[in-house]
Amino acid sequence: MAIADAISLLEQAFPQAEVSLNGPKADITLSLRVLTSGSPGSQVAAKLSSATGDDSFRLISRPSGNGAAIRMELTAKSPTGVANGIYALLQEKLGIRFVHPRQTIMPRHRAWPLPAAFTYAGKPAFTNRGFHLHTLHPIELTEQLHNPQHPGALTDVKRYLDWLARNGQNTFQFFLLRGIDRNNWMPHARQIVDYAHSRNIDCGIEISLAMLQQQAFQAITLLRPFPSYRKQVDHTLAWLFQAPWDFITLEATMGEHLPFLGQFIPSVQSHFEQQVVERYQARLMYATHVIYPAEGEKVRRPNLSTSGILIHTVMCYSATEAKAPVYGNLNQRFMLEAAQTEAKKRETWYWPESSYWVAFDSSVPLLLLPYLTARWDDIQATGKLHIPGHLTFTSGWEWGYWLVDWSIARWSWHYTDNRITVPTSPVSRLNDLFPDKEQRRLFQNALALQQSYLKEKELLRFMSALTPFSELPPPFDQPFQPDPDFSYDWLLDKATTAQATAAVAKPLADLERYAVDMEQIANALATRNQLIAKRRPSMAITLPLAEELTTGLQVSALRARHRAITIKALLAKKQEQNQSVSRPDATALLLQAQEIRAEALRHVRQQEMRYRYPHGLLARQRPSLTAYPFGYLYPVTNLFFWEREEEQVRQGRFDALFMNLWDMRRTLGLESLLFR
Repeated sequence: MAIADAISLLEQAFPQAEVSLNGPKADITLSLRVLTSGSPGSQVAAKLSSATGDDSFRLISRPSGNGAAIRMELTAKSPTGVANGIYALLQEKLGIRFVHPRQTIMPRHRAWPLPAAFTYAGKPAFTNRGFHLHTLHPIELTEQLHNPQHPGALTDVKRYLDWLARNGQNTFQFFLLRGIDRNNWMPHARQIVDYAHSRNIDCGIEISLAMLQQQAFQAITLLRPFPSYRKQVDHTLAWLFQAPWDFITLEATMGEHLPFLGQFIPSVQSHFEQQVVERYQARLMYATHVIYPAEGEKVRRPNLSTSGILIHTVMCYSATEAKAPVYGNLNQRFMLEAAQTEAKKRETWYWPESSYWVAFDSSVPLLLLPYLTARWDDIQATGKLHIPGHLTFTSGWEWGYWLVDWSIARWSWHYTDNRITVPTSPVSRLNDLFPDKEQRRLFQNALALQQSYLKEKELLRFMSALTPFSELPPPFDQPFQPDPDFSYDWLLDKATTAQATAAVAKPLADLERYAVDMEQIANALATRNQLIAKRRPSMAITLPLAEELTTGLQVSALRARHRAITIKALLAKKQEQNQSVSRPDATALLLQAQEIRAEALRHVRQQEMRYRYPHGLLARQRPSLTAYPFGYLYPVTNLFFWEREEEQVRQGRFDALFMNLWDMRRTLGLESLLFR
């Protein structure tokens, strides 16, 4: 499959050349060799599992001695290694960039661009490397994975699996939703798994024991103990393993900040783990979270020693940095400590996020380049600990988040060029895309600025939008993403004017400074992009990607300016309430906020034209098997969170029900206590 794919790609990259398979004569010849023991027939017939095989490769190019002809020899210890070498030649040496399942950057070469003599080798950084599509959210492939009747469903999933193979990934997982049509879905699932296996990709699925929230698929129904929970588990697994899954990931909580079922029905969880491993001969991976109980172990573990574990971290924070205010934590270092401990006992994969979605990044929208730094840092840290697996938790690719996923996929390999290690950095893959030095410098400055202001100065507490739970009364106001240290209703109704002014003084100054500095960078990028389009056409091949990222940064600057204005309007409204004569300050400020939002909407319209999947799927209200009756970019279409913040100030309401976007009933999923 890789050979057939490579022929098609080479024909596009070299439109004036003839590309053949086993042709008698060629100026450039690529010879493939599999260096495994056993007979050739057994080598071809046996499925060489990526989890146990050697996926590395070595490529040697030499003049053939026959005029100007060049002969390259690609050797590997498995067919998968040969495939990885083919794709590395295309991507790392010939500049065919597999950045997105629906977008490949295709150069047009008039002649062979590589020297006659060179060596190039690749070795994976992780035995298992791949992606978890978080299909509890209405992202690009949620419908296609769950609904075989969706137009182009299987084709879209295959294209994603092709993207994984092209980027040297060998592991795929998604979260199953409980609303699927169980009669019609299983043949679809078998086709997905079979195609993944044809590309030597291990295919897994995540389900819950009895998770309530977000329409997660459940193995048991908690308030229906007949038949017994064990029999329910047996029935679920017998149905699920009609498709030959390589691994099952088990979520054992009732939901975020909800009880951990392993404490109440540990024998049922143990039975689940045992059946997956012993009866169905698959791996059992156990899902963790950064939420931890007040007492006991911070990181929950599986019950059986035969089970593996996924060590989770969230948002654009690494497992090593000292400050990571997520889910009420100081940082996430305890997760890395757990990974180090568990790797000595069981199969351990690191499971970090490359986007978070819910009111934090792409739905605001915010292009958060610090994801690059966090994920690169973690790959270095987990590599030093010899963690064998890396499964990236992804929640959507638009608004520049394809860059994070593609970078992670490329960082999961170690390359040597002429025996010299190819260095990487948080921006190394971004730099590969943009040969213009000024573009590179400006993007690096944008990353540094966001790292400083959004993370170190903690502006993400203000740039992201509030989640519904943040606005609920105690004890339901559980922490999720970084929130301000104060509530906005306190600011308006309870704080003194002096207290309110002091609370927002530094965030306001930082928001305004960030907006000015980011606008300067984004405007310089926009100018540079225009110059490249006019004067440097050879560099224009990746210009649409640069423009997409630039738009994301422009909106990021406007978001900071808008947030500063709405906070100022809230202070003005407070002052109006404390005076007998009404002043128009708050109204005037809200008009400014509305104008900023209108300017940002013009950028949104430009960005929407770049969406790679249908606009109706990504950015419109629509039926969904998820808890959300819209595509994941629907809140962006009219900048819902921005407008809501204006109206909150205007009407003085800061409760979860005001302009509520979320279907609380489907999100909480309480009915699944009785029905699934």
